[in-house]
Amino acid sequence: MSEKKAQVVIADVVDFYRQWPELRERAEQLVETREMAQEDAELLHWMIKMVDMVGPNDIIREK
Repeated sequence: MSEKKAQVVIADVVDFYRQWPELRERAEQLVETREMAQEDAELLHWMIKMVDMVGPNDIIREK
């Protein structure tokens, strides 16, 4: 039986950040199964937007 995944609705980057705890598991499943639905493509779209906003000054390297 195929389970239906919840629809991904993200308003902006702040909304994406707030939803990340729930979305992270879905992203991990994409890596494992390599299967992608339209909702999964939306998740990846927002992940790309978020990562594009990160620059060298945002990353702190622990020693």
